[in-house]
Amino acid sequence: MRKFFSKYYGLLASLAFVFTIVTANSTCTYTLYQEDMPEQAKKLRKF
Repeated sequence: MRKFFSKYYGLLASLAFVFTIVTANSTCTYTLYQEDMPEQAKKLRKF
């Protein structure tokens, strides 16, 4: 498992970054509850 992470750590980090950008620019699918967004994620918003 450690060999896997050492080989693909760049890919995993970039996927995590893209996922953060996508979730920062979308709203919650539930109409009653949406968690507070961290300040670092708010900087990635495009609107």
